[in-house]
Amino acid sequence: MRNHSELTLRNQNEFSRVYNHGKSRGGKYAVVLYRKNGLKYTRTAFVASKKVGNSVNRNRSRRLMRAAFRAFQPDIASGYDIIFVARAAITDCKEKDVEKQLRKSLTAEGLLTGINNNNEK
Repeated sequence: MRNHSELTLRNQNEFSRVYNHGKSRGGKYAVVLYRKNGLKYTRTAFVASKKVGNSVNRNRSRRLMRAAFRAFQPDIASGYDIIFVARAAITDCKEKDVEKQLRKSLTAEGLLTGINNNNEK
């Protein structure tokens, strides 16, 4: 198992590569940006801008996205850099709503590979 810091996008070059050369899929609560990274594992980042609200709302939105991502993390395809960007609508929703929307976005882009894919409604 890789340690947490290897699985997280950290520096500006990594973010810029995904923002400038990656693909995206928008949803009601979050936007998913992704790009192949040439590695054998997937790295992620969870972002909330000031448009989402104050620091409490931004931190809550990142926590919601992380918790939703954990539900289907084993089913994520390997070899991608993925950035989850919160939208302002995320502040008024529950974790299950975020999970459903992220699962739908990742499935539509072919980033979910496992058998737990059929939980979508």
